[in-house]
This record gives sequence, C-alpha cells and structure tokens, in this order.
Amino acid sequence: MTRTRTLYLPAVAVMIATAGCMQASAQQDKAPPKWADTISMEIEKAQIAGDAARLDAASALASRVAMAYPNDGLVLHYRGYALYRQGVQQMAKGADGSALFQQAQRVLEQSLKTHPLPETHMLLSTIDGQLISKDVSRAMELGMASQASSSAAVSLGPNNPRVWLLRGQSAIFTPPEYGGGLGPAESQLEHAIALFAKDAPKPGEPSWGKAEALAWLGQVYEKKRDKVKAAEMYKQAVDAAPTYAFAKFLAASLK
Repeated sequence: MTRTRTLYLPAVAVMIATAGCMQASAQQDKAPPKWADTISMEIEKAQIAGDAARLDAASALASRVAMAYPNDGLVLHYRGYALYRQGVQQMAKGADGSALFQQAQRVLEQSLKTHPLPETHMLLSTIDGQLISKDVSRAMELGMASQASSSAAVSLGPNNPRVWLLRGQSAIFTPPEYGGGLGPAESQLEHAIALFAKDAPKPGEPSWGKAEALAWLGQVYEKKRDKVKAAEMYKQAVDAAPTYAFAKFLAASLK
C-alpha cells in the first residue's frame, strides 16, 4: 500500500462511519452541502489517480449518505456517478462492469426526479452505450435510449463541458453510420475543452472533466496517427491534473 493510501483511508473510514450514524437522525430531504462536496472531491481524486481502493471508499461514502438522505437528488447523482466510475474501472481490468452500470442507471434515474442535471442525462446515455457493448442484441433498444438521454443532456445543458466530453468520448467508439467516428469525436472534445475555459458550476455540482477532455482528444490524435498533437494533449492533461495516471500512461506508451 502506498503512503497516499495509508494517509487517506482512515479519514474516509471516519466519514463513512459518520454518514452511517446520520441515517437515524436525518430529518430533511437534502444533505448538508459538505457531503456533496466531499463525495465529489473523493471520486475525482480517486479516478484521476486510478486508485480503485479510494474509489471504492468514495462509493461507500456516497451510498451511506444516500441512505441517510434518500430524496437528495445531488447526493444520488454522485452515488450513481461513483458506480459508473467503478464500472469503467472494472472494464479497464477486463472484467464485466455491467452490474455496476445497471445499478448506476437505477440511481441516476432516481436522481433526475428531484435534481435534474445535464451530466446525469449524459451519464445515462454513456451507460447505455457501455451496455450495448456487452449485449449487442439490445443495440436498437439501448441505442434509442442513449440518443434520447444525450439529446436531453444537450437540451438542458448546451454549454456544459462534461456533456460534450462524454459525447466526444462515446463518439470514438461509435461507428460512423450511427453518428460516431474520429471526426465528430475531435469536434466534440475540442468544444468541451473550449467550454471548460469558462466553466463555473454551482457549489456542490459537478466540476470534473477538464483533464479528461485533453487526454481523450489526445487519444483521437493518436488514433489519427498524429503523435505530435497527441503528446501535446497528454502533456496538457498532466499539467491540468498532475496525478492523472491515465494521461501519464498514455504519454509513456506513445514514446
């Protein structure tokens, strides 16, 4: 175990225990703002560092707070978001993240009822795309649902950079005949990066994604065999998030 993990795990364990104690005493629909801030920060640090243990701890914290405040749509959003990130990590390891994606889907749909966010719609769209890759027999059904969620995300947040980040990321893996391909991905990721320059979310609401957009645009350039541009994007991603394990790996693999 690394020094970093040794330092943070006790603190997160205390937060999880504290969240558990809240369940019996919670008398309001919304959690104190600190919980959304803390959960979102922990998820972001974990996924940037590629730290599965820290992500699991963040997800457990989100679960406890959501149990204490089951009608807080923002907390539910982060609970679903944490599950989505766990599913992505599982797939990166070659495992089947479908169960985590399906659980995330249910939580995110519940979140929309009380705190609709563009990111929530777009995460649902992305999850449908991931589920298609695991069960192509559902491609028509899930493809239509994915498109509907994506359209809802753009309608609700046309200038939300995380919407365009996830759209661009999905486009990389979507066949051109279905609106995907490297061309649309490049355009959407460039648009996301431009929007991140003036991104100003409300306190507690999603603020992740800038470094990711740079890294995924680098992936587009690398797939187009432009290693110079790819290397520059990976460098910018690491500059934006110095602990970004994925961008560091991509940069090292490019050499």
